[in-house]
Amino acid sequence: MQWHGLRIPVILLALAAGLVVFFGARWLYNKFSLEEPLAGALKANPAVQSFEIEKGRAATRIIVHLAPTANLKETYHELYRQVQSVLGRQRFEIKIVDNRDEKLNRVFYSGQFAVYEAIKRGNYREMIKELEAEAAKAGATAAVFLDQENIYVQLQDNEHYLYEIIPRREPVFFPSPAEEFAF
Repeated sequence: MQWHGLRIPVILLALAAGLVVFFGARWLYNKFSLEEPLAGALKANPAVQSFEIEKGRAATRIIVHLAPTANLKETYHELYRQVQSVLGRQRFEIKIVDNRDEKLNRVFYSGQFAVYEAIKRGNYREMIKELEAEAAKAGATAAVFLDQENIYVQLQDNEHYLYEIIPRREPVFFPSPAEEFAF
């Protein structure tokens, strides 16, 4: 079959072969340059029980099931460094999965108001006292860690533990075009 002197089956076969080579090379690059080294780094971390890697269009999402840890902030920073050393400048998000129960959820729910108030007002000492008091009322223990970016809340009750990482900076919301000009 020819069209204006061009052999259509040969052109289609070359196009298909080119696409297979392109997408195959991309898959191999992702598999052996990103996923395998990232999996190796996470497997080597003793705080990681298991993990999942989800490749998205905008960012890579790493879901990490953490074991009990003494210092959530240090554990998170170590995870962040490991992931960043593999992914470099690529965008990524680390989601921490813990072993919480309903009791720890209630303690955190009661104490989260102090956390968000501390973000607004800067009364971090009061926040820590409030969280520790809420945990003590429920028979659990609380530990709070801070850095420039986040507040790390760690609650422990026997074999159950809750880890929450709350950004200290308020998210920036841009108005939609309709809201921007509304009077």
